Amino acid sequence: MKFCYSCGSLTPGVPAYCSKCGRTYDVKLCPRQHANPRNAEVCSKCGSKDLSKPQPRIPIVLQFLALMARLVLGLLLFYATLSLLIALMRSQEVQQFFVAAGILLAVLWGLWTKLPDWFQEAIRNFVTRRSHKDDN
Repeated sequence: MKFCYSCGSLTPGVPAYCSKCGRTYDVKLCPRQHANPRNAEVCSKCGSKDLSKPQPRIPIVLQFLALMARLVLGLLLFYATLSLLIALMRSQEVQQFFVAAGILLAVLWGLWTKLPDWFQEAIRNFVTRRSHKDDN
């Protein structure tokens, strides 16, 4: 989804043009859809002078504010997640679960390293073949 700074509309997907005003997003496109920088006068691939009009540049202040908002929200989410994990770790049952899960993982990795190479490869092929079938 892209936001057009010219008309203020949102266009779903990954569009080349704004659905409302027809401007392009940060590039100039020729009739053959070759992407060119926004300061181009002529298409670098086909030489066409008929280039699209890009949306206006985003002001630096707005870019900085958007970056700061993302950073602050990310730090708040990180702090909340860390606080939750610390609160959970204080519980005796959760600590026992993590220790048991860690021991189980260590045993499984130890067993995996002891398997012959041909058997490990057969298991990898089986798992990847199954995941490719699930994707189709």
